[in-house]
Amino acid sequence: MYEERRNTFEFRDIILQLLLVILFVFIMIWLFPTKNYLKENFVGKDELSSEIAMQLESLYGRLFTDNIESMRDAAQGYFTNERLPKNVGDSVTLTLDEMIEKKLVLSFKDSNNKTCNVNSSYVQVTKMNDEYQMKVQLSCSDYEDYIIVYMGCYDYCDEDICVKEETTTKPTTPTKPTTPTKPSKPDPKPETPVVNKKYEYEYRLVTQNTYSDWGPWSKWSTNKVTSDILRQVEIDKRNELVRYETETYYVYETHTEYRTETVQVQVGNKEIVTGTKVDTKPAISTGGTTTKQYTNPIKNTTSGGYSAWSYRGTITSKYALSSGNTTKYEYVSHKTTVDCSDVCKNVTTYTYKKYTRTYNSGSTTYSCPSGYIKEGSGSSTKCYKNVTSSSQLSCSSYGSGYKLSGSNCVKTINTTTTVPVYKEETVTVPETVTERVAKTRKVPIYEKITYYRYRVREQLTEAGVKYKWSTSKNDKTLLAAGYELTGNKREV
Repeated sequence: MYEERRNTFEFRDIILQLLLVILFVFIMIWLFPTKNYLKENFVGKDELSSEIAMQLESLYGRLFTDNIESMRDAAQGYFTNERLPKNVGDSVTLTLDEMIEKKLVLSFKDSNNKTCNVNSSYVQVTKMNDEYQMKVQLSCSDYEDYIIVYMGCYDYCDEDICVKEETTTKPTTPTKPTTPTKPSKPDPKPETPVVNKKYEYEYRLVTQNTYSDWGPWSKWSTNKVTSDILRQVEIDKRNELVRYETETYYVYETHTEYRTETVQVQVGNKEIVTGTKVDTKPAISTGGTTTKQYTNPIKNTTSGGYSAWSYRGTITSKYALSSGNTTKYEYVSHKTTVDCSDVCKNVTTYTYKKYTRTYNSGSTTYSCPSGYIKEGSGSSTKCYKNVTSSSQLSCSSYGSGYKLSGSNCVKTINTTTTVPVYKEETVTVPETVTERVAKTRKVPIYEKITYYRYRVREQLTEAGVKYKWSTSKNDKTLLAAGYELTGNKREV
């Protein structure tokens, strides 16, 4: 019905308006005290008369009116054509909290120096048949009220859409009273008695909006729902499985292949002479007295150490492995797969080459010098040789080849070694081959799904203001009913 509204505010105009509003708020705070300040410093004292209290009450009412008009003016500039509701009966709500966040207005303070309720205060625009109804609600600790403004495309609009003008009747110009002619000789008049003037005092009752209790919650749904003063909304974001996608991954598979080659095969052994050595043994006395001559054994000590690393093949593990003194793991590769046997999760498998080695502890042996015989073992080893008192020595007990040399029997022996004998043969050799193979799998895809549920309540009564007059400045009946003096009075 309406064309898109033109933006009539330039940036510098918005900055100027914000500065004026800030200046106005600071002046009001500096000039006028709050109700709490007056109660703490002047209640019960003679300095504060009831007339001052009524004047301040009127001033605070004017401050509330200025604040609600500021909300109205800011909302008129904000609700451009694209922000207005489209269908008849639809409403768009802008809370005071959102207006402050969008820098449309500043935070309001009431007469108690408290910030007005930013959630209960709002502007609601509803589309009618041929125009829009804008309700401006302001809730503070001292006052709560609202105004209704209508907007539309009227003949007198300078823009596409403007506020509907209210028709008022102009008051008639009062006529001046006629001046009575002064009599030449006025008759003496009796003395007029002094009569005390009587006044009526105005009382005001501010009523708040009342609502029913909240109804039950609706079922969860993905249909988006917005909250307002009559509807409460809860939002739950869930991570849900929406589909599966096919993913290609690669694995390494092994198989055995066979090839032929010529090798040297051992078919036997043979001995070859590599040198000679002299074997010395103590000569055996053939007569006389034989005694043992002892000497210290020779201590032979070898230090301990590790053997060379031995390859034990490849292994796989679901955990990263660490090497030790006798076991070493050499990293080869790793791969990550999805395990859906219970709950779908990523599982990483590591591949290592495994090596082992052993630790050989040191050893100590004992031997005897040449010509001595070993007696005992270990650290208890003793070395001795037989010494006879006679010079008749013999080597016959050692067999052929030994000759007497002094007190020893000596024999020259050829040293030999055994070597293997080989021949060539053709053999079949197995060989393990590893290949990279492509495979596919189904991967679950999860997305955040937003669910909404809501509950509603009804507005039982609307906020408003009632006025009554009384001849008493302390009408206990009205005060008990919640009425307060406004500060206005009239003569009766």
